[in-house]
Amino acid sequence: MDKFDEEKRDIIISNRAEKFKTKAGNFNINTYQTSIWEITLYKAFSNILSSIIKNNEKIRQILENYAKACEADEVILFDKTTLLVISSFNIKDFKDEERFEKMCGSIKKFESNYKLISNRFNDLIIKNKSNTIYFNEFNNCTYIMIVLSNKNVSLELVKLNIEIMRKEFDSIINN
Repeated sequence: MDKFDEEKRDIIISNRAEKFKTKAGNFNINTYQTSIWEITLYKAFSNILSSIIKNNEKIRQILENYAKACEADEVILFDKTTLLVISSFNIKDFKDEERFEKMCGSIKKFESNYKLISNRFNDLIIKNKSNTIYFNEFNNCTYIMIVLSNKNVSLELVKLNIEIMRKEFDSIINN
């Protein structure tokens, strides 16, 4: 979309999307307006990744159950290689629409700096006055991030429930 004049962009994109949908016949086609200069590309790739994952609705249900059990505001599952969002569930509404992209950038910076010291990290805990963020490897393909605002929830409970969720998750993947 960067090649089109801003005034004509919506019309051109709409016409092209319509052409793709017409040619697709019975196939369901999604189009995304992306730019290499902003976060739209990350969002589009996350949406595509999440749409092709088998059992994604079951995965989201597991994340929802986990969020409720741990009183987490949000639970996010990231692809380990790309840090694209595979699935997420949030109880609390967040004003920052670009939070996943910002988290991805921060995690990539942390990960690259950490690799200078060690091969891998076990977990990352970030605390501020209003939230605790827990980030950890979930399995060999994914990372999980938990956002908590309830100060009464212990990290031991969070970690224990991740172990339980991991077993449930593995049973879905292996079926």
